[in-house]
Amino acid sequence: MLRRIQIRDLAIIENLELALETGMTVITGETGAGKSIVIDALDIALGDRADSKIVRHGAERCEVVLEFDISQIPAACEWLTAADLLADDCCLIRRIINSDGRSRNYINGSLVTLQQLRDLGTRLVHVHGQHQHQALVKRDEQRQLLDLYASHPTLLTAVFEHYTAWREIKKAIEEIQVLQQQEAEVTLLRYQVEELAQAELIDNEVEQLHQEHKQLANAELLLNQSQAVLAILADDNEANISTLTHQTLNLLNNMKGLSPRLENACGLLDNALIQLNEAENEIRDFVDLVEINPERLQQVEQRLNQIHHLARKHKIAPEQLISYFLELKSKLDNLENGQSQLNDLIHREREILQSYQAAAEKLNISRQQAAKKLNKLVTDNMRQLGMPGGQFAIDITHQLDATPTSHGIDKIEFLVSANPGQPLQSLAKVASGGELSRISLAIQVITSQAVATPSLVFDEVDVGIGGGTAEIVGKLLRKLGDHAQVLCITHLPQVAAQGHHHLRIHKETTNDNTHSQVTLLDKKARIEEIARMLGGIKITQQSLAHAEEILSDM
Repeated sequence: MLRRIQIRDLAIIENLELALETGMTVITGETGAGKSIVIDALDIALGDRADSKIVRHGAERCEVVLEFDISQIPAACEWLTAADLLADDCCLIRRIINSDGRSRNYINGSLVTLQQLRDLGTRLVHVHGQHQHQALVKRDEQRQLLDLYASHPTLLTAVFEHYTAWREIKKAIEEIQVLQQQEAEVTLLRYQVEELAQAELIDNEVEQLHQEHKQLANAELLLNQSQAVLAILADDNEANISTLTHQTLNLLNNMKGLSPRLENACGLLDNALIQLNEAENEIRDFVDLVEINPERLQQVEQRLNQIHHLARKHKIAPEQLISYFLELKSKLDNLENGQSQLNDLIHREREILQSYQAAAEKLNISRQQAAKKLNKLVTDNMRQLGMPGGQFAIDITHQLDATPTSHGIDKIEFLVSANPGQPLQSLAKVASGGELSRISLAIQVITSQAVATPSLVFDEVDVGIGGGTAEIVGKLLRKLGDHAQVLCITHLPQVAAQGHHHLRIHKETTNDNTHSQVTLLDKKARIEEIARMLGGIKITQQSLAHAEEILSDM
């Protein structure tokens, strides 16, 4: 249950704290005192989008804190455990919105995303807004209310999963069919693959060809310079490097006996002579390999031109041609084998559709059973709410040939007869504003009993209702508060009198600054507040007596 709401610097609220109890708590106050801001704050803390305009004028940020006792809410405990956010039986939600529009969200002190707030919020609080009756005429809203009352999430999940699988296969089928119809694209692809295949490309061929081309193009220069180097190293004259090095080594060998310090120099020259001989052998081997071959040079240039032409044609680097060829070949293979794949996919689609329809059939049965119960309960509530001849019915048409949707193949429509003798017709066509408000309330009270969240909020859902009907509304909400925490913002004294607890929000002005305050009313203050709601600004003895009479019936 929701234990506490704390609001700071939100709209006209500077600092407001509500301590809440079990049962039905009513919140009253004059228009503009900030009653609906409390609901706005609740929505914001539970993940609704908000901008910087909600920050109180002159403040840097606003903050909303919600404190819950989750000891009796297993769904919330499971979610918090899975998210590694469970602390104890207390869950603290905190949202901060800065004047620059940035926001931060916390669950039990840990920073979380807005989506995480929403996910947890659906397990903690269910809010019925004062304009919910306007959405009630929409088919999607009607279907969701029926599913909410039926409480069959497993069936809905099964239908959704089969629908998702069918949609993916349907997409794959359509892609193959589109490609098969694009004959020009297939012809071009086949030509490209054949052209690249005929090129007989080899890994690392471009690099090897460039290296060979460099050597062939410079063969004469390499041969001449190599021979010149050999002449310097080991020509048949006494001035070559090898001969001179050998002579130098002989002289040092004769001298090292006279001075040991020349021993190292002798070793270095000896090694140099060995390396000179090895270098000479390497160069002679290279000269033997150097070939002046204009024909081979022409072949290499032609091959390089062919490869670079293909690369330019396909707008890729030459080194990417092989991988590009494999990619095109795979695409062509898939297209040429498309009919076989298409047949397999069509067969699979039939199987998935059968599974989908079986899941949708189970969902339909559950909806039919829930609708039968809901029809009676809502009809009873309508008759209590000032429509003695009212009747409510849910029409469910199971459309076997309909295109699958994520929520099944049922066409669901709420039908109503507000007056005796009138046939059942679409809710959107026959209900006036006041009737629609009462029908909406009748449905909300019933469906709320099926909601797993233990905290229910009703934000002026009694708009358009008065007199004895208002008292019945209050009694229905009070009855709901026997097994759930009900928070009800109301402007009707008959509803306010039914609350187990009564909070009054009022505005105060200090130092030219207006802010909202909240007071838990005792019996005397409650009589005065009910009297104010009955008689307006001026409270008379008659209105006080009337208020006391209303409360005495509780």
